[in-house]
Amino acid sequence: MQQSISMLDFRKSPGETINEVFYNKKKIILERGKKQMAVVVPIGLFQKLFQDEDVEMYSNERLREFEKEDKITDRLSIKLKKLLK
Repeated sequence: MQQSISMLDFRKSPGETINEVFYNKKKIILERGKKQMAVVVPIGLFQKLFQDEDVEMYSNERLREFEKEDKITDRLSIKLKKLLK
């Protein structure tokens, strides 16, 4: 289970929260009211997830959409084969 704390509690003792995250490798969700607003994660995890900002991660559903859109119709495939001969 993920630990959640309110923004108010975070503002009262940010150093304590950062120490928990860094030294105990915890992931802490910051909430305002009942709404989850942000996550504080250890720097190592952040670097693994976002080391290359140019690489966009896609869900399996989005990959299937790409495959569907990129598919060549049979008719176009025949035309291409004739042109390439």
